Amino acid sequence: MPGIIEARHLHFAYTRTPVLEDVSFTVDAGDYIGLIGPNGGGKTTLLKVLLGLEKGQGEVKLFGTPLGEFTDWHKIGYLAQKSPVAQSRFPIAAEEVVLMGLPGFSARIKREELKEVYAAMQQTRTRQFAGKIFNDLSIGQQQRVLLARALVSKPQLLILDEPSTALDAGSREMFFDLLGKLNTQNGTTILLITHDTGEVGKYISKFMYVDKNLVFFGTKEEFCHSQKVAEKLGPFAQHTIDHLHNTHGHCPLGASCRECKHD
Repeated sequence: MPGIIEARHLHFAYTRTPVLEDVSFTVDAGDYIGLIGPNGGGKTTLLKVLLGLEKGQGEVKLFGTPLGEFTDWHKIGYLAQKSPVAQSRFPIAAEEVVLMGLPGFSARIKREELKEVYAAMQQTRTRQFAGKIFNDLSIGQQQRVLLARALVSKPQLLILDEPSTALDAGSREMFFDLLGKLNTQNGTTILLITHDTGEVGKYISKFMYVDKNLVFFGTKEEFCHSQKVAEKLGPFAQHTIDHLHNTHGHCPLGASCRECKHD
């Protein structure tokens, strides 16, 4: 079966400055991938290239279809790092923001569509904000409404760029718990950029490390053993992020590394 995302030999540059160089990988159905890497390493650009928001060189297929021919956008929920809705001062209600995530959205709202909107808002604990002006909400509340917009079409793939940045600790825990349930219970495939590795490491199945090149892509267990990751992050950070170690720093996999204390 084809992957949910197939990327082959992706290259991208801003005014001759390389941002991505020969990046290839496949995201399979049911993957929950934490995309990490340094600032300026190309993570956000990679997501934009995958979605056709930036035009790079190389090949991208979504659900087995070449990017240029792909039309089933309702299968994908996307939460950008900076949403145009959040930056606009237009007085739009929170429920209308979520409605925008429905395929074929129009000004004529159907009762069935509102049910879908309120169900998505219930999931993200924003139902009480439905009639409130979006820009009157806190940044964290706005982010949860935008997540509801990404979820309202019941996408098979969620692509999220730093979604927890503006959330308080309680909202952050709820947010990642919801994503974890979407992945394990609904089978939603998730590709997530995050610096919040302390939380997301509990839930994800794979790591992707991008620093212009694809430094690493694989399971948490493989991440734990990767020498390339250790060279980039240092062994202490490597074994803190993967969430495979107990409070004494020992690795249940019996990994041969300094931090795991195993031979």
